[in-house]
Amino acid sequence: MSNAFSEKLLCVDDEDNMLHLFRRTLGREFQLYVANSAESALQLLQEHRDFAVIVSDYNMPGINGVEFLKLARTLSPDAVLVMLTGNIELDIAIKTINETDIFRYMPKPCPMEVMRKVVLDAIAQYRLIISKQELSAELEHKNAALLNANRQLAKQNYLLETELEMAKIVYANVYKFGHTELSGLDFFLAAKDEVGGDFLLNHVSENSKSCYLMLGDLTGHGLQSALAVLLVTEVFGALCDTEPSLDALTQNINEKMCRKLPVGLFCSALILKIDLAAGQLFVWQGGMPDAYFLDANGEVIKTLASNNLPLGIDPDPAFGNNTSCHAFSDGTSLFVYSDGVTEQIGLDETMFGEKRLRHALRHTPPGCRRIDTVLASLRGHQNELEQTDDISLFELNLQRLCQALEHP
Repeated sequence: MSNAFSEKLLCVDDEDNMLHLFRRTLGREFQLYVANSAESALQLLQEHRDFAVIVSDYNMPGINGVEFLKLARTLSPDAVLVMLTGNIELDIAIKTINETDIFRYMPKPCPMEVMRKVVLDAIAQYRLIISKQELSAELEHKNAALLNANRQLAKQNYLLETELEMAKIVYANVYKFGHTELSGLDFFLAAKDEVGGDFLLNHVSENSKSCYLMLGDLTGHGLQSALAVLLVTEVFGALCDTEPSLDALTQNINEKMCRKLPVGLFCSALILKIDLAAGQLFVWQGGMPDAYFLDANGEVIKTLASNNLPLGIDPDPAFGNNTSCHAFSDGTSLFVYSDGVTEQIGLDETMFGEKRLRHALRHTPPGCRRIDTVLASLRGHQNELEQTDDISLFELNLQRLCQALEHP
């Protein structure tokens, strides 16, 4: 027959009839160990240190109950101690309680039900002690884990802040060295986060006979996109000095991106070249929203749809041979924007969309910049909601830019 309780119980008494009483009263329910002397009990404690309850007589030859329980406490520190004696003075009882941290004192003779009730209370006390220790250990473990997590978080936060600062420096340098003030170019860029993935580059040849302009929208944000735009800027600046065709320029940028950047990091872009000698505008479109040729009133008279993959996806050397050619007379200006403009969500849970964009372009007051009217309409639609994505747009007045190039 198995015991009802798994905890171990040690009862110590030098009287055989008390040991018999222990066995008869407690032996069937508990894992009971008995000893007829303190010395024998200490031997058992050396062998089994995980006793839940220790019941000891006070008056025993050799080592008395108080001294035994003090020794027992050192060997089984979690055990609940109970003193049993037939004749004890009050000062001895107080000494026992103070020196041994005793849980209960039972006088002899002790009725079986009283003894059983005291043992059950002692086991409940033992379980409470163990439970508190387990909870304390668990709390200590969780606190250590939390401390470690906080350290890791602080380290990660430091790295992120360092990356952010590096990204800001990169973008500042890109703007400083990859952008020249151009007459006839109105533009606006606003990152969703502190450092976004949109960028604007331009380059004017030394003889002012050609001008290149690139609006890019990189996947990702932060340091990753900053390093990518740094690569694109280096290639763009170096090649534009040689006045390449747009096919050659885009193929070189694409080849460098495919070879040096991780898979999945690509760049939607619109790149244009103004060639004064040929009197033509060349446009390469890869993954950007439709660009607009506008008349003087802001009406869309011609759209330029994307007909290439974004840069950095396809490593084919023949990538991107789809440049379109346009006369300067095709429109008064060229309006280009990133998808962050039309995809901005408003309070009505709808996107800003092309309809609102075209309406803003048509209804720009005289003397005002169209990009400002578009932005005002966009912010009104957005209201107090967060910006959905990076926002970039520019309007290029072809006549003003050509005049500025012809008369630098």
